[in-house]
Order: sequence, then C-alpha cells, then structure tokens
Amino acid sequence: MSNWPDKKGYRQLALATTIPIMMLAAPAVGYSIGYLLDDWLGTSDVMTLIFLILGLVAGGVESYKLIKRIAKEDSE
Repeated sequence: MSNWPDKKGYRQLALATTIPIMMLAAPAVGYSIGYLLDDWLGTSDVMTLIFLILGLVAGGVESYKLIKRIAKEDSE
C-alpha cells in the first residue's frame, strides 16, 4: 500500500500542465529558427512565417496526442 492516494490523477495533472508550455514553446522555437534562416539567407520574413506556422501545427498535434493519452488513461 502506498501513501499516494491517486497516482493516476497526479500523472494526468502533470501531463495536462505540459500542454500550455508546449503551445508556447513550439511556435517560439519555430519563429526563432525561421528568423535565423531569414537572416542567413537574406529573405524577408518568408522563413519566419513558414516556421512559425510549422511550430503552431507541431504544438497543436502534440497537444492533441497528450489529450488523447490523458483520456485513454482516464478510461482505464
């Protein structure tokens, strides 16, 4: 017997709190990569926009995967 009353609840909470971090970090990384590529290649904000969109999509996809994982663990 463990002293932790509901380990599954704590795990789901930990997974859920990573979603906002991911939704902020993925576009920020995409923007940074795009900005650096624009500076290096001499393009005018083309790569920044492309990589920002890719970062938004990546953050959304990973958030969706986490939500499905949380729902699956909740139903078990």
